[in-house]
Amino acid sequence: MEMEAVGKTFLQVRIFNADQTKKGLSEPDWAEFFDGFLQSAQQTIHPHGGEIVKLTPDGILVVFEDAVQGVQAAIDLQESATTISAHPSCAIGISSGPVFECYLQEGERPDYIGSPIDIAALLSVRARGNAILLNSADSYPADSLQVTSQAGRASNRPQNAYFVEQSPLKFPSLAQPVGCYSIFWQEQPTHFLTTNPVEESLTSEMEVDLYQEEQIYFGRVSAFKKERGFGFIQYYSEDQEYREIYFHMTYVINQISIQEHDHVQFTIKPGKEGRPQACSVLVMGSRLQGQMESLECDGSGHVTIHNQDSGLIRFFVLPQELRSSTIQVNDIVEFTVGSGSEMEGLIALNIQPFEGKEGPSEVVGSGDNLKIGSVERAVITVYFVEKGYGFAKCRRNNVYIHVSELTSPENVPNPGDIIEFDVFPGRDGTYRANNIRLVMKKGLTL
Repeated sequence: MEMEAVGKTFLQVRIFNADQTKKGLSEPDWAEFFDGFLQSAQQTIHPHGGEIVKLTPDGILVVFEDAVQGVQAAIDLQESATTISAHPSCAIGISSGPVFECYLQEGERPDYIGSPIDIAALLSVRARGNAILLNSADSYPADSLQVTSQAGRASNRPQNAYFVEQSPLKFPSLAQPVGCYSIFWQEQPTHFLTTNPVEESLTSEMEVDLYQEEQIYFGRVSAFKKERGFGFIQYYSEDQEYREIYFHMTYVINQISIQEHDHVQFTIKPGKEGRPQACSVLVMGSRLQGQMESLECDGSGHVTIHNQDSGLIRFFVLPQELRSSTIQVNDIVEFTVGSGSEMEGLIALNIQPFEGKEGPSEVVGSGDNLKIGSVERAVITVYFVEKGYGFAKCRRNNVYIHVSELTSPENVPNPGDIIEFDVFPGRDGTYRANNIRLVMKKGLTL
């Protein structure tokens, strides 16, 4: 085997949410889908001098002689995704540097060995649909790469504006964090921000040992005592050890009905006496209500919900998952929780408008119907401090309240207190209070 050290640029092009797409297709249909993607990708790559050197289960590995060709081809690929039906949304990682070029036999296509290939693959995993991540640790400054996009030309975008520096990414398989740029090829800065690909970052000082991000885990419900509202989740820890952790129904997001063998995403926090427990438990495949945070020109975007700590959980929207062209930013929508893997991220599936959200009869309640998204006041009728939830009465409707939605958690609610809140859909046609503000303590009625 002949080996030679050469400098190359590699693109790992990954079909975004490939696993989810495969589930909806037969093997012949997936092969036809992948072939359409491959043909459209080749038409874009070849004019820039790129060569496809490997097919991966969810994409392709492409080699270029220099970084300018590679970055420009990546931009053209993403632009093609908005105009060619056979070209799906892609996530692209780019890395340049020295590699070994290998020939098993004379006359055969070369293969490559080296860290730039691994880094390109890892960056593609950290990218989101329509996003491009470029390794900034290469031997060139970003502003020396002369690239362009259709949106950039229309706005006379300067070269340095195409490269948005991100915080370094930490990968378990690499000793050092990887610095990177996001390629801003889209039309508007808001478009770029809503497709911000970076999930995990280090501090700007790159103090790896001091940086701790809230770890997300995936597991399966091994036991659940419905009558007592608690159970256990089986999962693998960071050191790949098999473990089991306690969870309570009050920490299941939106108190969705949960059963044994359900797959879940969760975080771990100290519970009673410091023992760890699962929090922000998200049930895969459950049907939730959320708010449409953003919509891109290609139909992609994000839906958000709140977790138990009043933080936002964001779900990526694929264009084909929107079931109504009338959905707009800030609308309340219903969707199914999809994926949940580290590679694909959380996906909002089968997105539909929340039924009846336009009129006063949008939800069937026991009293006067409340308008979703409106601001109302209510009197707390019951609140369980230890469990962190309770109910309030608003115009003869029972409204569910949870500690995660309190804007001032130090002000513990009590029966008789008056609260102000944003009306949000609950389970089974009921209401849930979001963004709860305490207006007056016990003693007054509405």
